Parts: sequence; structure tokens; C-alpha cells
Amino acid sequence: MKKNDYLYLDHAASTPMREVAFEAYKRTESEAFANSAGGHELSRRAKNILEESRDKIANHFGAAPKEITFTSGGTEADNWIIKMPFINNQNKNAELVTSAIEHEAVLGSAEWVESLGYKVHFIGCDNAGVIKVEDIINQVNSNTEIVSIMMANNETGVIQPIKEISQNLKKIDQNLIFHSDVVQAVATTKIDFHELGIQSAAISGHKIGGPKGVGIMFLSSEVKIPSFLHGGKQELERRAGTVNVSGVASLSAALEEQQTHMELQNKKILKEREDFEQIIKNNLDVSVVGEVVDRLDHISNIQFKGIHSETLMVALDLQGMGVSRGSACASGAQKPSHVLQAMNVSDDLINSHLRFSFGWSTQQGDGTKAANIVLTSVKGMQ
Repeated sequence: MKKNDYLYLDHAASTPMREVAFEAYKRTESEAFANSAGGHELSRRAKNILEESRDKIANHFGAAPKEITFTSGGTEADNWIIKMPFINNQNKNAELVTSAIEHEAVLGSAEWVESLGYKVHFIGCDNAGVIKVEDIINQVNSNTEIVSIMMANNETGVIQPIKEISQNLKKIDQNLIFHSDVVQAVATTKIDFHELGIQSAAISGHKIGGPKGVGIMFLSSEVKIPSFLHGGKQELERRAGTVNVSGVASLSAALEEQQTHMELQNKKILKEREDFEQIIKNNLDVSVVGEVVDRLDHISNIQFKGIHSETLMVALDLQGMGVSRGSACASGAQKPSHVLQAMNVSDDLINSHLRFSFGWSTQQGDGTKAANIVLTSVKGMQ
């Protein structure tokens, strides 16, 4: 099967690189391959590209350039923000507040903090996947170091009330760090970090048509945390190691195209998702997760009653369509989704969910095509 014949609906896991991103990567590797920390002409050329990219990226998110640090991806940024304030913390009663439906990068970091003896509060959600603001606020006290709540869930697409949470947190403690993993949200959402009221955020390049292995950590200038990697003075003296300038340039190019065409892109994506869901609902016994609340345009998590998701996923793959059961970062664990468990999905249905996620490369008619493949596959299983 040719690559172009395969219907890819797993954009929430990773997106194909945009052509502008690919060209920016190649051009930078060819013309500015030198170490950006060096002292000669080619190093200065690389440094200029790095800082120009930082300026452009910061502008897209309403941030100052000095508030943008380039990382290896969203996972590194999440680990950095959540772990480092607890390293050698003089307050042994320090606490972390997060949710039970976070990405594995946040949950793993929170569990590490907990292993050090600090208290971690894992806040639940309602049956639609929404975290209640009051449930978060009720766990915040004078010992709380960080609150970390994702902007939108990577499995369900359900959007959380980040701005409302921020406003309430500021009433309690102006110095509290409010972190948000916006890795999934940024794919179809225009974000202004300061307008949202968050102090830190994590972004991955490959979720928006950029390259893998490069990401962004937003850290408000009002927040100071220790470095995560040591051995050099790169990245505003925050992160040691030779900077992936080609990856940064590629990410900047992808973000520029995405932000410029986001309204048109989202309109296309939403139509395909709606066409897909309507056909599926009209013909099968299914439920769409988060259908009654705000969710990202590109994610459709569907419960197929009486069908095991693994079996259906394999059948769809054989029919030329790629989807997932949930987070790619946890897919190898072979255990029920912690997100669906938090949403109180019953044991007999929790393994009946598949995530279909559309993206910038989705074509007109893909929603209908995908629905027909699902119908054919389900019929073949009966």
C-alpha cells in the first residue's frame, strides 16, 4: 500500500512534517550547521537563526523571547517544571496539585515528586472529563508549590477551564506556579500564555507539523526554577547542551504556517470530524466522549459498545486506516486508560474506545471515508 493511500487519523499522537518545516530544517542544516555557541561566522549565523526563531515563536504566544526555552519536547518541559522546584526544597511540607487525567509526562513527574516524600493531590474529573475549578482550589494551601492542569486532554480532547482556574489561584497566592501542558491544545487553539494567566507551559513540535525531538518550555519571567540539565550555558543559561537549531527553525516555520492558517484549518478539520461522527452515530451503537462539553476540533474518542478496541484497531489498520486506543506514550502499557477510569467508564466498556484524530494534512472527504472504513470493519467482525 502506498503511503498516500493510507488514511492517517492519529494526528494527536504525531503529525506529518509540513513542507515549510522540512525545507527550513534542510536549509538550516546546509547553511547554518555550526554550533550556535561558537565564536565564528557560521556559529553566529546559527545563533541568529536561533534567536530570530525564538522571537517569532514568542510573539505567537504573547510571550517575551526570554520566556521561551527550547527543549527536546513536551515531556522534558513537563518534567523540568514539575520536578525541579522540589529538588532541595527547604519546605518539606511542599505540595503539588495536579489532575488524575494528565499526560503520562505529568503523572510520571508527579509520582516522582511523591516518591521524595512530598504530598501530591490528584484531582478527579466529572463523567464528561471536565475538572471542576472548586476541586482544585480546595486542595491549594500555603504549602502548594505548583498546580499543573492540562489545557485539553490528549485522549478525549476535552478542554479544561484554565483561565478560570488561574483567576482563582491568583486570589489565593500571587506567587503560585500554575503550569499547563498545552501540547495537544496548541494543535487547534490560539494561545496567549499571559492572557490565560499561566506561569509555565509545555509544547511539542511534532504535534503541529514540526519535527520530533524539539519542543518549547514557556516560563514566565516572574518565575525562577533551577536548571534541569547541567554542563553548559546554552538556552539563556537554563539548559545545557548543543541547541538543535535546525529543529528550532523547522518548528518556527511550522508554527508560522499553522498560526497563519489556523481558522481555515480548524474549519476543515471540524467538518471532517463532524461528518465522521454523524455517520458512525447513525449506523452503530456508539457514544462520543465529551460530546456535550467543549473539546478540541481534531479529536474524536468513540466508545464502540460490544467491540474490543484492540481488535477494531487492527481491523482498521488492515483496511488502510491508522488510529489509536489513546495516548501513544502509554500504548505499550496494555492497561485501561487512566483518563477513562477517572471519567468512571465501566470496566465492561473501558476497552471499547478508539481515538480518531484529524490534522493539518486531513483532506476533504476523509471523514466520510474513515466512517465507511469503520462500518465495513465492524460489519466484518460480526
